[in-house]
Amino acid sequence: MLKNKKILLAVCGSIAFYKAYEILSLLKKQGADVYVALSDGALKFCSIAGFEALSAHRVLSSTSEDWQAGVNHIAYAKMDLVLIAPASVNTINKLASGVCDNVFMQTLIAASAVPLVIAPAANNKMISHFATQNSLEILKRNGASIVEPVNKILACGDEGKGGLSEPETIVYEAIRKLSEQKFKGKNVLVTGGATIEKIDDVRAITNLSSGKMARALADAFYFAGANVTLAASFETQNLPYEVVKFNSSDELLKICQEKCKNADLLVMCAAVSDYVSEEKFSGKLKKEELGKQWSLKLVQNLDILNELAKFSCKKIGFKMEFDPTNAKQSAQKMLSNKGLDAVCLNVITDQNAFGSEVNEVTFITKNGETQLKMAQKSEIAKQILGLTSKL
Repeated sequence: MLKNKKILLAVCGSIAFYKAYEILSLLKKQGADVYVALSDGALKFCSIAGFEALSAHRVLSSTSEDWQAGVNHIAYAKMDLVLIAPASVNTINKLASGVCDNVFMQTLIAASAVPLVIAPAANNKMISHFATQNSLEILKRNGASIVEPVNKILACGDEGKGGLSEPETIVYEAIRKLSEQKFKGKNVLVTGGATIEKIDDVRAITNLSSGKMARALADAFYFAGANVTLAASFETQNLPYEVVKFNSSDELLKICQEKCKNADLLVMCAAVSDYVSEEKFSGKLKKEELGKQWSLKLVQNLDILNELAKFSCKKIGFKMEFDPTNAKQSAQKMLSNKGLDAVCLNVITDQNAFGSEVNEVTFITKNGETQLKMAQKSEIAKQILGLTSKL
C-alpha cells in the first residue's frame, strides 16, 4: 500500500517511544522507504543505532546532523508523508506556533507542504489542556490528521486518554492519508464471514468462509476516505473503523437494516447459510436419546439481499460457485433478481480456496463484465473499489 513512498517517522520524547520501532517495521512491510528523526527528548529514551538498523538510513537528530552527508532538516523534509509518533505535547504546541528552535522542529516546519499525521502520547491532563487542544485544532485546520490517543492506565499511574494508539491504527491512517479519496465522506457497509445458524445451544450450521475478502474490502474503502462499518462474524483487532459482530443471519439482517438507512453503498460479502434448522432445540441434544440415526429437517433461510431491496444505497453482491460452466449465468440472474448494481463472481479453485490469501473475481454489471485476475485479496479489493466508483 505504501510502495516506494518516502516517509519521515518523527519520534518525540515519550515512554511510548518503543512502539515507534513497531510502527517503522509495519511501514516497511507496506513497502515504504522510512527515514527517522529523533527529538532531543527521544534521545533520552533511545539510541540512534536501533533506528538506523531498522530504517537503513542515517537518523537525523541534534547529535547526528551532517550537511555534507545530506542528513539535515531540508533533505529530511522532502518526503511523501511525515508521521509524528509518538508526538509529545511540547512538539504539538511548538509545531502549531511555528517554533523551530532545534533541528527536529526545523525539519517539521520545513515539511509544512507535506501530508502530516500526528499520533499524540502524553499524560491525559497535558493532552486535554486548552493550549494542547487549541494546537491540535490549528494543525487539523491546516490539513494534519490526528490519530486520537487511547484511554488506558498511563506510565505515570494515572488513567485517562493519553496512551499512544495501536501501531496498526497509526499505519492505517498513514496509508489513508496517501490514498486517493474516491469515497471520501461516503458511508459504506461491508459484511463478511460465515453465518452461524444454531441447531441447539452447542451445535450449528455454518460454512468455511474466512472473511479475508471482506476485511480487504473494508480496508480498501477506509483508505479511500469512506466511513466504513464492517459487519463481521470473524475475529478482528485494532481496526480504525467501526466493527459490528454478528453470528446468525437474523443478526446480520438487523445490522444491515439499521446501517442501510444512511449507507451510500452495501458490499454483501458475507457467506449466508442457504438453509437453517426448522426447529431450534434448547440445551444439548443427547445422542443416547437421538439413537444411531437422526434426521435434521432444514428449511430455506431468509434472503438478506431481497429483504434490503427497499433501501436506495448501491448494492454489490458476492456469488461463489464451484462449477464454472453456468457460473456467469447464475451471477447475472442474481444481479437481475435481487436488483443489484454489481455482482462479484468467485469460482472456487485449488488456488483460491476458502481461507486463501488470493482471489480471482469477475465483476459483473448490467453493462458488462471485468475479469480481475488472480492476485492478493488486498489488490482485488482495490480493483473492486475502482470499478465500484464508476457505478
